[in-house]
Amino acid sequence: LNARDTLLRFKNRGDSRCCFPGVSELLLKASHLRLDIRIIFIMPINTQRVGNSLSSTPIFVLHAHKIVVFCSGAIFICLFAVNLHLVVNLEKQSIGTSESWQMQNFAIQNSNNEIQVDADRHDNSNNTSTNEVIDYFRRAGVELDNESIERLPTWSQIESLIGKKPVFRGLDTCETFRNNVPPLSRMLGSAGMFNSGTNLVTRLMKENCVIPERFNKYSPDPKASKEDYGIRWQCPWGKHTPANFKNNHTAPKNEETIKDHCLPIVTVRNPFDWMISMCHIPYTARWPHNKFCPHLVTTYSNGEKVPVGVKVKLAEQWLNFDSLADLWNEFYAQYYRDFEYPYLIVRFEDLTFRQYETTKTICECAGGVVKPQDMFKYIIKSAKQGPGHGKVSDRTGMVDAWIKYGQPKQVKGGFSDEDYDAAIEFLSHEFMESMGYKYPPPAPITV
Repeated sequence: LNARDTLLRFKNRGDSRCCFPGVSELLLKASHLRLDIRIIFIMPINTQRVGNSLSSTPIFVLHAHKIVVFCSGAIFICLFAVNLHLVVNLEKQSIGTSESWQMQNFAIQNSNNEIQVDADRHDNSNNTSTNEVIDYFRRAGVELDNESIERLPTWSQIESLIGKKPVFRGLDTCETFRNNVPPLSRMLGSAGMFNSGTNLVTRLMKENCVIPERFNKYSPDPKASKEDYGIRWQCPWGKHTPANFKNNHTAPKNEETIKDHCLPIVTVRNPFDWMISMCHIPYTARWPHNKFCPHLVTTYSNGEKVPVGVKVKLAEQWLNFDSLADLWNEFYAQYYRDFEYPYLIVRFEDLTFRQYETTKTICECAGGVVKPQDMFKYIIKSAKQGPGHGKVSDRTGMVDAWIKYGQPKQVKGGFSDEDYDAAIEFLSHEFMESMGYKYPPPAPITV
């Protein structure tokens, strides 16, 4: 059936004014793949000649009854075409003609085209995500070579690991700090376990944040320091000192400092990554881990599993913990569970991948002002300087940190089966979830 010829037959039937001279097109399409029928009527105002003048009367007013007749005819044609198509298709499928195979191949080709379109969209998405990373490093003043670009994670990969925005705990205490501490007395100082980013957050704050009232007072003095502007190297009780020792321990050169005037910026790190770092550089922590690390449990011949205890020197004394996981739990719980003063817990991962946004939130929490983004000083080289931090060659700068920490987690975090199961059992699920940390994937099940 030819829809256009059918239209012509309708149009030429009757007098010259008959049958939709204002219709410009009727499109009848019966798709072999989707079997959808589309009828499109484009019906402008009818302009037809009556005698020596043009009539602009709408055609559907002049020929309403003919429109009804035509529509009925058009519907009949469509139904007839669909029925005819179905019958022919069924006959072709039943005898397996070459045309039937061509139709199947066409359907397969269409499917492949759709897959290719999806792949192209995926490639475009990856390109956009990679460009975001390149732009980030360009803002930091780093021009990446092709090898680094190939090795760096895309922005979407980073978001899949750490989420779409920075995560904090203790933001609700910021207002209390600002209300209780006069602007000229406000200070920020780092706190946190070893290998958690205390040096990184301090460098970021010293380079980019000031308490404006303190800055206005002390900046005329050429000898003024970053600490005069309110940014301290550590809190007065010591950055690695447990929070419960706040009132009983004072770090050197902090004897005259009022401790309640310092807001602790407590850095935390994904415990699986943190434990691996502790295996490499344990600082003052002591536990048997030469053969197995992190060595959270010992399994005896009778099948009994016993946690491997850890002792660590903090606040000039040795403290005992049930395991390395217990040390991680307890250190941070003393802030979010026991601390009676304002605090702010910030993730190492956000300090690494979102330096500006994270620093801005920390600074504003204490009533400070951060540099605008186009003047922001990114920490490009390793934040760990001086002795006591392992080999210089092992320290990671900004590019290396992104490559190292932006990769998908290893199966079980690289832990043994025993340590992986123990970590899931020992680590605080509530704190993990509140900080947006995920457990590494288990080993795939083999059949």
